[in-house]
Formats: sequence, C-alpha cells, structure tokens
Amino acid sequence: MDKALDRRRIKGGCTAIFYNGSKLSMSYLVLARKWRPQTWDEVVAQQHVTGTLRNAIQYNRLAHAYLFCGPRGVGKTSAARILAKALNCQKGPTVNPCNACSSCNEITESRSMDVLEIDGASNRGIEDVRNLRESVRYTPVSGKYKVYIIDEVHMLTNEAFNALLKTLEEPPEHAIFIFATTEPQKVPATIVSRCQRFDFHRASIQDTVDLLRRIAQSEKIDIEDDALLLIAKKSDGSLRDGQSVLDQIVSYTSARITAAEVVQALGMIDQEVYFHAGQSIADKNIPGSLDLVEKIFMEGYSVEEFLSGLVEHFRNLLVVRGAGNADLLETSDLYKKQYAEHSKLFQVEDLLRLIRIATDSLNSLKQGINPRFVLELAFVKMAKMDKSVVVDDLLASIAKLKPQEPVHAVPAAIPEKKDVSGPASNSAVTTEPVAASPPEPAAAVSLEEVQNRWNEFLQEVKLGKVTAGTFLQEGAPVGMEGNTVIIGFRMCNGFHIDAIMRAEDIIQAALRKVYGRNMHFRCVKGEFAQLENGKGLTKEQQLQRLKETNPAVDLLSKELGAELV
Repeated sequence: MDKALDRRRIKGGCTAIFYNGSKLSMSYLVLARKWRPQTWDEVVAQQHVTGTLRNAIQYNRLAHAYLFCGPRGVGKTSAARILAKALNCQKGPTVNPCNACSSCNEITESRSMDVLEIDGASNRGIEDVRNLRESVRYTPVSGKYKVYIIDEVHMLTNEAFNALLKTLEEPPEHAIFIFATTEPQKVPATIVSRCQRFDFHRASIQDTVDLLRRIAQSEKIDIEDDALLLIAKKSDGSLRDGQSVLDQIVSYTSARITAAEVVQALGMIDQEVYFHAGQSIADKNIPGSLDLVEKIFMEGYSVEEFLSGLVEHFRNLLVVRGAGNADLLETSDLYKKQYAEHSKLFQVEDLLRLIRIATDSLNSLKQGINPRFVLELAFVKMAKMDKSVVVDDLLASIAKLKPQEPVHAVPAAIPEKKDVSGPASNSAVTTEPVAASPPEPAAAVSLEEVQNRWNEFLQEVKLGKVTAGTFLQEGAPVGMEGNTVIIGFRMCNGFHIDAIMRAEDIIQAALRKVYGRNMHFRCVKGEFAQLENGKGLTKEQQLQRLKETNPAVDLLSKELGAELV
C-alpha cells in the first residue's frame, strides 16, 4: 500500500483516509450506531423503564443490581449505558446526563475505566467471574460508581453464576451491576431474586415507523410512508433491525424509495399475492390456486414465509369481519379498503377453518414433507372447503321443513230447534230472538297439562327462535300462578334466563297457540326436582331422550352422524 495513504481516527469513532495529508473519504457509520439513544427521551417505547430509573436516581433509591430483559434491538444495552452516564456524569448523579463532559464521552465511546461492558457469551466461565470479583473491590478511577454491564448474561455457566452470587448479595457501595438478556428464563432464580427486573417491550409498528421517519428526514432520505410501514413490519418489533433494514434499502436505490422497491429489495411477498389467493379460495378456483403455487415457486419465495403471511392475511380478514371495520389493522389505507371488501367473501367460521389449515400446513413443513406438496394440498383443501353453517340456522331450517299438523276447523254450533205447540194448520211459526249468554271464563291451565304438552310448546318456540327454545330446554315447568307458568332453572343458568326474556313475545305467542289461551311465564332459579330427571344418564340415553323430544336432533343424528358432546 502506498505509504502516502494513512488512516486516522476522528471524532465520532469514524475512520478517515488521508493521502499526503489530504482527506480522501470517510468510512460510513451505520444508522443503528449513529442513532443509538444517548438520553432517556431517545429510548423508544420503554417509558415504564426510563421513568422508574429516573425516579430511582432523583430520589436516591438505586439498586445494586438490575436485570434488563426483552427481545433484541429494543434498547437494553443503550439504557444501561445511559444509566451509567447518569451516575458518573460530572454533574451527577443526575437524571439527565450532559453528554458533554469527559466521563459521558468516555462512556459513549466505550473507553471508560469505570464502566465495563462484558460479553456474557465469550466471558462465561468461572475464571472470568473470579477476575470480575477481584476487580469489583477497587474503587472507581474518576467516576462515582463502577458499573458492570454484562450482555447476554444467560450465557454464563452455572459455576459462573454461583461464583457471582456472593458478590451480588453483598456488593461494595461503589459497584452496580446491569445484566441484559433476551432469554430471562435461563437466568437462575437465585440471580433474578437479587436484581430489580425490567421487562423491555417490543416496539409497536407505529413507534418503529415514527423513528424511521425521523431518521429519514434527518438523513435526507426520500421514502414513502408505505415503504416505512413495510420495513417496520419486517423488523418485528426490533428498532435496531428496522434501522439496519433502512440502511440496506438506501443502498439498494438512490431514487425515491417506494413500497414496491422495499418488497423487491428484501425478497418479500407482495400483499396482492395474498389477496389473489383469498379470491381464488372464495371462488373455489382450484386451477387458479395451483397456478399461484407455481408462481410462488417460480419467484423463489419461501413456502414457510408464504404460509405465515397467509395466516396473517386470514387473521386480518377475521379482525375486519369481527370488528366490522378495518381500523384495527396495521397497514396502509389502500389495503384497509381491500380488506374491508374481501372480508365479505368469508364467514367468521370459514376464516377460522382457513387459519387452521394454514397452520397445520406450517407444522407439516417442520416434519420434512415436500414443500410444494404441502402448499398444493393446502390450497386444494381450502378451495374445496364448504361454507360453514351455524347450528342454530341449520336447526331453524330443519324445523321449517317439519310437516305442520293439519288444523281442523271447528264446526259452528247448530242452534237447537224449539218445540212450538199450537195448531199445525196454517199457523205461522215465529221464533223469538234468544239473548246470548256471555261465555264462561276458561278454566286455568293446570301444571299437569303444561307438563304434558311441554315438548310441543318447545317445538313451537323453536319455530319462532331456535336459541330461545334451546335455552328453554334447560328449564322445566315447576308451578302455576293463575295463568302464569313458573319455569324453573338451575342456579348457573342466569345467561339462559336473560336470553329467554329477550324472546318474551315469541314465547307468549307459543303459549297461546299450544294451550289455547293467553298465558304468561316467569323464570326462577333454584334447586328443582324436575331438573334432576336427566342426572345419571349416559350420553346415549341423553341423546335418545333428545331424539324423542326434538325431531331435528333425530334428523341430525341420522343424516350427519351428530354426537352429543
């Protein structure tokens, strides 16, 4: 190499290349390092952590050991560094480190003698921990505290953890330990119990988009909001991953970054592919579905990634179908409109079954089955799947098919002939109008009569509303008060009673039709002997009883093989 070329460290940790004393270029500092949080306010989506640590510093309630848990790239090590700066700042301990004094700069540049960052994966043995215990005894060089930051602490061996216990239990006043880990379940309980534990959350998609937008504006990167949304979804809650992906996309193109370019650069599957798949399934278009499988393999997409995206696609449709709108979806406004339209193609039950098929296919991939065969089989199953039918609707349809009992007309009463005495010859027979006597009031229906025709009454209710009749089956007539039927339920049937009362008009109409007079009903809860008749019966006996009292159940059992659950 030409001796005139030399490299020099300059401010910010970058390397500049000089030729004969003139700077030629400077190595690039990646966004994840350049935009690493330096103050509490810059830590995204972890207000529950930063707020507690600020208060601990302000009110002098510092612990001697902290455990920072959470997924990668959410700010665990950055928060540890900020805490170290807050404790050792020349103006501190202070809630807000100045980031200007020599102590803050040394910690930022990882060259402080009082803040030691240790990689738990490469310093995991008992000898490493023994060396650490020896160094803990010495007082800080320039700051007020000696801070030990051990990253991925779960990688330490059991022997190393045991050697660390005594130091954690009775540490020197000047020593503070901060452990960071992505797998807290691997840290022994004896260690966790000696620490204050903070659980860092995954960053939401909106938090990630806001951070990436702020970085793009500062770095003069021209990028669409939809492209930022795709990057945020790809990062899966990791802010560092999102920054790294943005770096990669910027290198991919020098023009305005669009969503299509993000899809192409990252090898992602376009959302339109999933809408196409859903339309083919709704149309039961098996040839079209198999053509889509061919396209997926020709484009080189991962089958596992496609099936995972398909599960998410059906989940989005399910959310829209359940909520009645697309407001809960984390996607662009354009796709929200498409989801609102496509959700009309499926019932909720259909979407649950589609998700089940897709997840079963994902599990099949893990068993080493041919990916193409798995995907083709999944699409054929989905396309051949019949529409779901709600049982209540099915019972209502069957009940309507039941032949109605013929209604016999009651002949009008023939007035009795009046014997008229007198001469038969040439005598005009006159009939005097007879005053009609008022009908006697109908006698109240007895409890026995109500019980004898109870099943007939239940069938009549089901013709009006199946669910009401089904809930009434859980009760039984237990008494009469005039023309009011007392229907008894178990103490646990409060929901049934609420549902029954919402169908009051239908039930009273059924009472009038079956028992021939205006009647009322009242539901009560308690312990009634009439409700214990079915106790102790086997499932077969219970099913037989249902068949005898409900022709729809008998038909379902014969035609569809229905079983009693």
